[in-house]
Amino acid sequence: MIELKEINIVGEVSRALNIAAARVKAVLELTESGCTIPFIARYRKEMTGNLDEVQVADIIDLSEKTSNLAKRKAAILKSLEETGNYSDELGKAVADAADMTVLEDIYAPYKPGRKTKADKAIEAGLAPFADYIMLNNPPVNTMLSKAAEFVCEAFADDESVLNGAKEIIAQKIADNQSVRTLVRNCIENGCIVSKVKRGKQEKAATYSDYFDFKESVRKITPHRVMALNRAEKEGFLNISAETDLPEKELVERTESLFFAKRSDFFKECASYSLKNLVTGSLETETFNKLKETAIEVSLNTFHKNLEQILLMPPFGEKAVIGVDPGIRTGCKAVLLDEHGNFVESMLLNLHLDKNEAKKLEKWLTKYNVKGIAVGSGTFGREAHEILKNFFGKNVVVASVSEDGASIYSASAVAREEFPDLDITVRGAISIGRRFQDPLSELVKIPPESLGVGQYQHDIPAKKLSERLKRTVEWAVNRVGANLNTASPYLLAYISGLDSKKSAEIAAFRKSGRRFKNIEELKDIKGIGAKSFEQCAGFLRIFGGDEILDSTGVHPENYELVKSAAKKAGITLETLVKNPEIIKNNQLVQELLPPSVIEELQKKGLDPREKFEQAEFSEEVRTINDLKEGMILNGIVSNITDFGAFVDIGIKEKGLLHISEIADKFIRHPSECLKLGQKVSVRIKNIDIERKRISLSMKGVK
Repeated sequence: MIELKEINIVGEVSRALNIAAARVKAVLELTESGCTIPFIARYRKEMTGNLDEVQVADIIDLSEKTSNLAKRKAAILKSLEETGNYSDELGKAVADAADMTVLEDIYAPYKPGRKTKADKAIEAGLAPFADYIMLNNPPVNTMLSKAAEFVCEAFADDESVLNGAKEIIAQKIADNQSVRTLVRNCIENGCIVSKVKRGKQEKAATYSDYFDFKESVRKITPHRVMALNRAEKEGFLNISAETDLPEKELVERTESLFFAKRSDFFKECASYSLKNLVTGSLETETFNKLKETAIEVSLNTFHKNLEQILLMPPFGEKAVIGVDPGIRTGCKAVLLDEHGNFVESMLLNLHLDKNEAKKLEKWLTKYNVKGIAVGSGTFGREAHEILKNFFGKNVVVASVSEDGASIYSASAVAREEFPDLDITVRGAISIGRRFQDPLSELVKIPPESLGVGQYQHDIPAKKLSERLKRTVEWAVNRVGANLNTASPYLLAYISGLDSKKSAEIAAFRKSGRRFKNIEELKDIKGIGAKSFEQCAGFLRIFGGDEILDSTGVHPENYELVKSAAKKAGITLETLVKNPEIIKNNQLVQELLPPSVIEELQKKGLDPREKFEQAEFSEEVRTINDLKEGMILNGIVSNITDFGAFVDIGIKEKGLLHISEIADKFIRHPSECLKLGQKVSVRIKNIDIERKRISLSMKGVK
């Protein structure tokens, strides 16, 4: 049996990603040793050549994919040998397969356990008859005469025997790699076609754009693929592929490709094979490829949006009031201290009496409240307006997205935090806390519940969960965490930690102790040398024994920094508190690597932007108040491939199509917009019946 060459994963990944082999090797060796993506990207820059998290992740993912291809090749070769189907020619084809699609095409005819009509004909002894036909290409009458020799219990007459031979020949055509490549290319160069199912027009109104739809396979956009996929799953559309060759020509090309001679019977076999065994499966394969690409695009969109929402500017460590608005049960208001701790709650019936807002005055004065966060749900706009009129001159009154708050309120996490509080009070706490620090609160909520994706409900749950977990990890580690105050839910996402280790840290703090230096972390159960290495740089201790613990410098470099400061005649405190002096100190620049200097210059500060309040028009409260041509302020609430959704202060979000974002051509909305960005938009079109609002930024200053 042919020996598979040992695959050079480093070389393969290097070529595919156009990243130097030495960098790829470094990433894979670090990963093998137990290093996390955030750690590699931040604290091993000298080894990787400053690769960021995305590049590091791409290397890891592609190396796994390349390794899986090699493993599959080995498994197929073993199967071929065990079933007696192996030949050197077949073995070479397997070894040379460039991807999984080609590999599975080669293996398809030899898969054990497959039972087709052709297999039944072969079991009945009709294979020699099929070979006779293919070799001699006799007239039909001669075939039928010869068929009499093969009549048996399963194929009781001449016609049945001939049909059995036809099944065998058709299967041979379907298993032929050249035929499959021809048909696959014809489909990939063809079109995706969708038609509405009979009697479904009314229920499928949402998908009316696809009732009679046709677009090139190569040009169809990912979001349209996801829409078609959802509509088909819901039973509204029939989807098919149209080849770039007419059916007659495709049959003729298949016949000439497979048979040495041509005849009406061979043409009939080719037509039957294409219709029943080839085209359908390759249509499915093509659409699945489009779907895989669309899912990847959707995941990337979700990743970018989620990262932006997690890294939105925090209001900061100030006492705030969180309000969960409502009409039927009133507005639940909660008071949170500067650390997000729950103090007390009250009910405000603002829908009955605006003066109920005055109840909050005692909190504002007694606890020095600096902000009021109002949920964006039902009655949210009205509650925001009432509270702003009462208190807007003295405190910030902000509208905060409620997406996911109800999920948190009913979760085990919320019950564990506040076992004795009503679910709506928990919701108000979540709203207030996400205003103070979005990242710390949002890590408690399943990312898919935050409403910032594109067709996220159509993405396989496992794939979505894995990608979003990685996104949350990146965001948390980019910001870092205060070891003495961060919640265990936030700490669990820190590189090298998990829920068990973070629970042990929380237990240490609950006993009344606090960490005075990062080395004390080594005494926590479960945190060994590797865990400490991975997490230490992302944790901060302020006012402790070691001033470097307040920076992003990794403990492994503490002595290096201290030595550099001493040699340069600078105190360590001066270097940490005034790192700008490094620019004018050549010796320090020579003694410290660039990555350490970079961390010192950050001063351990939060990389997120400062909080800014957004203002909506007071004239617009519902969709009925809108008029075409109006210029309004808005906040970008979601970004997709086809545009962005903008909150203009009413229940319905407006759609800013990609063609209406800029006066120049852009490939993706993210080139110009980011989540939470304040924008000015013009009302382009209003569809009150379908509650759709079209917006434009063109020509708007």
